[in-house]
Amino acid sequence: MVSQAVAFNMFLSFFATLLAVLGMVRLYLEGKGGQELVPQLQAILPPGSWQLVSSFVFRPDVSAWYSTVLGWIGTLLVGLQTVKLMMEGFHMISGTRSTQSFLGRQLRAFLLFAVAACTWLVAVALSVFGRPLRQLMMNKFGDSLLVRASWSGIFSLAAMIMVMLVLAFIYRFAEPRGATWSSVLPGAAVATGLWWAANELFGIYVRKTQYGPVYGGLAAVIGLLGWMELSVMLVFLGAAWNGESDSSLP
Repeated sequence: MVSQAVAFNMFLSFFATLLAVLGMVRLYLEGKGGQELVPQLQAILPPGSWQLVSSFVFRPDVSAWYSTVLGWIGTLLVGLQTVKLMMEGFHMISGTRSTQSFLGRQLRAFLLFAVAACTWLVAVALSVFGRPLRQLMMNKFGDSLLVRASWSGIFSLAAMIMVMLVLAFIYRFAEPRGATWSSVLPGAAVATGLWWAANELFGIYVRKTQYGPVYGGLAAVIGLLGWMELSVMLVFLGAAWNGESDSSLP
């Protein structure tokens, strides 16, 4: 039940963040030199994303500042609730109770949320700009199969290492107990590996399954919520792995 609550709050936070990011894009496009950026955004953004961006950023009846501020406030409030629910799940797994004050829990949740949010933005930037950057490197070093595979492997490895370090940070500081980096890295590595495998399998399932005629426009929403639920379960599985490893030590 906690994992479902975390997934639902992540789902809400995603749309709040999307509103804030689109507001920031519009603010930049309204500034000096913004119109010259439009062709570059069309070439960089993933297929289908430009229609979503353009339908928002070029509407004259929408305030960019209002959307940006409202989006970031929603992201902060829902994001803090998400992190606090995850901390509650970690306490349930370890069988401990939090001894921190209310203010201490809020500050700890804000720290974890800030690190996770910054890392998520970096990961999004890598996913958005990764393709043109790989193309640039291939144009410079050659378009052979070896070069293409090498750059794809580098980006995939960098993303996995980033996810593992973020999970280790969350496991390390989510609970005010004497956890060490060496005690949380195994669970973070297990959760990252399973998450990567689940992403690949889930991507194959989404591409092969013809669910559009049944669910229509809700198909993407249902898929996103299901993917978040699976991701949260794997995060808790990594925490359980660390808990079991600690209990098996003499």
